[in-house]
Amino acid sequence: MSLVPDFTAAVWTSAAMVRVHRTIEKIGPTHLPVLITGESGTGKEIVARAVHRLSKHSKQPMVVVDCAAIPPTLMESELFGHVRGAFTGAIQTHKGLVNAADGGTFFLDEIGELPQQVQSKLLRLLQDGSYRPVGASKPKKARLRFIAATNRDITSAVAQGDFRADLYHRLNGCHIALPPLRARRADVLPLMALHLRHFTDRDQRPPLTLDPQASHALESADWPGNVRELVNCAHYIASLAQGPIVGLTDLPPQMMSAPSVAPEGQPAQPEVDLDLPYKAAKRKWMDAFEDRYIIALLTRHGGNVSAAARDAGMDRRSIQRMLKRIRGD
Repeated sequence: MSLVPDFTAAVWTSAAMVRVHRTIEKIGPTHLPVLITGESGTGKEIVARAVHRLSKHSKQPMVVVDCAAIPPTLMESELFGHVRGAFTGAIQTHKGLVNAADGGTFFLDEIGELPQQVQSKLLRLLQDGSYRPVGASKPKKARLRFIAATNRDITSAVAQGDFRADLYHRLNGCHIALPPLRARRADVLPLMALHLRHFTDRDQRPPLTLDPQASHALESADWPGNVRELVNCAHYIASLAQGPIVGLTDLPPQMMSAPSVAPEGQPAQPEVDLDLPYKAAKRKWMDAFEDRYIIALLTRHGGNVSAAARDAGMDRRSIQRMLKRIRGD
């Protein structure tokens, strides 16, 4: 079971998330395919489960497919199944994830990672509910509610020919764009209160209250890992807080060293060291910026250097060199 409480149980303060919640309530009972986009950690799977709970398929399973975790060579067999003897190693028939989801919801997470050769077969499944297991002579049918999610710019992938335009339009029956947590700071403290209550109740610990300094630090943080990072932060606080009032010293160390937020709501810049000559001060400022940027970028992508490099438009070797400098290797 997920540590994260149900999406529908959350108290949303920001206008952006109130709109998302209303959209879920409208489209849940329909058969529209749903495309959810947003940075890693913004809660795309939580939204997908909320749509499933409100759908006519809610009594059937919701099967989650992590397209980024399945090797491309196995993707077709994992999704559509295979018959015995279809290829070397196919010693028995495998029904596949589509069959497992029949009658329920088929959630394709990180759809942008789906190999090109599988996209056409998924399009057929979306169009008429038919699919053919690898090595089978006859097609099968499945009745599914489709939900897809991605943290990539899927429209750019379509424009570059990496993702089929017809599949994109089929999946995009309704688009739900989840904003990053830094763009909806009004949600930070209500979410923190919700998750603190969840963890303290679960562990049978006394309730916790944030003091003004801790509240300000949390509300001002950049949250590169979005809601996932906030949940981990709440877990840390609920497990280690020394008393019923949570202060700055009860926050995770990375929150204590996080850059403050300027009045305009933008992250503060590294300080300029006026005691150094110009070139040395500039180098020190640039190093501090690079450190913060790379750490935040890798946090967003769960330490995946390749994904971070793609998101930043950088060479992965450059990120690795920066990491070595930060670690002092």
